[in-house]
Amino acid sequence: MIANPKPAGVDPFRILITDDDAADRMHIKRALKQTELPYDCVDATSLEEAFAACARSTFECAIIDYRLAGDDGLDGVTILHQRFPNMFIVMATGQGDAVVATEAMKRGASDYIAKQHITGKSLRRIIENAAQKEAMRRQLVQQREELERFADVLVHDLKSPITSIRGFATIINQAVRSGTSDPKKIAGYCERVVSLGERMVALIDTLHEYTKSDSHVDFEPVDLNRTMEDALSNLDQIINKRGARVSHDRLPIVVGHGSLLTQLLQNLIGNGIKYSEADPPTVHISADPEAANGWRIGVRDNGIGIPREFQQQIFEPFKRLHDTSKYEGTGLGLATCKRIVERHGGRIWCESAVGEGTIFYVSFPDQPATATTTVQDSVDAGVNA
Repeated sequence: MIANPKPAGVDPFRILITDDDAADRMHIKRALKQTELPYDCVDATSLEEAFAACARSTFECAIIDYRLAGDDGLDGVTILHQRFPNMFIVMATGQGDAVVATEAMKRGASDYIAKQHITGKSLRRIIENAAQKEAMRRQLVQQREELERFADVLVHDLKSPITSIRGFATIINQAVRSGTSDPKKIAGYCERVVSLGERMVALIDTLHEYTKSDSHVDFEPVDLNRTMEDALSNLDQIINKRGARVSHDRLPIVVGHGSLLTQLLQNLIGNGIKYSEADPPTVHISADPEAANGWRIGVRDNGIGIPREFQQQIFEPFKRLHDTSKYEGTGLGLATCKRIVERHGGRIWCESAVGEGTIFYVSFPDQPATATTTVQDSVDAGVNA
């Protein structure tokens, strides 16, 4: 195996080279070095060796020679594509041939290149395309998993109040028709129906905010002090109801999207109040400069705290750690925060101890990721994911 030096923390791109000509394999490796991308490559001189290598390890990309001694490269493409449908397969030949290229694509190849055209630039393009395809595949898998979780929540969290509403409506209808209704009981049933309806509306609104956090947005300078005012205004009712105290340092101007950042602060502050059993609940928002002109925002509360083993899981969609009868919610608040922060090119994490409160940190870079994804962004997503 030949491993190209890679930056710390960056996973190498795994490449399988299948060619029975040692000089051709060396030519490909020299070109790989010229790409200046992190990679690991494994050699195979036959399809049998290639299949054995794939059984031992996972590869994002395979470069297969069209003419292998005793083997048919096209058959290799067919088998690899059938066994590993997510692998990016490149057919390489001694000379360009449109017929071979067409047949290779039909068999499952993702790209085609003549060996005399293999250079650092051409292989970089191939790796970028492969990484982009892998990043898109992972995104689709994630979206499919989220849709499945959405379906589960919709079935449970919407079906449950609907069933209760139908039950109370039936009781009210029977009482009114029989003429034996107790006005106080009827009023109580009606209040329950209203409460259940409000719960459904809150769930639908939360689902909408979660999906909206991934829509196309434009970035501009945003004064987080103004954003904080908007968030506190939206939380005015719960702050007054709980007698909560919310304070904050002078906050910076960051490049981002105002509405999404309001939602971010609103969710974090609201969480701090909701999961506090102290009297009064307190939340403080701090701001500290970081390297490269970035900022770290901290949201500290005096709540019940989060066990260490769950401090990563809480950012997953629909992950609820506490008794839902005591702490209402959909499990999307922190997941929405994570999506918003990632849209801004930052990261979010927390430090907490049970019974000692929690502090959520949001790290903002000087310049956020833009709404337009470049090819190199896709490469980074593919090799780092």
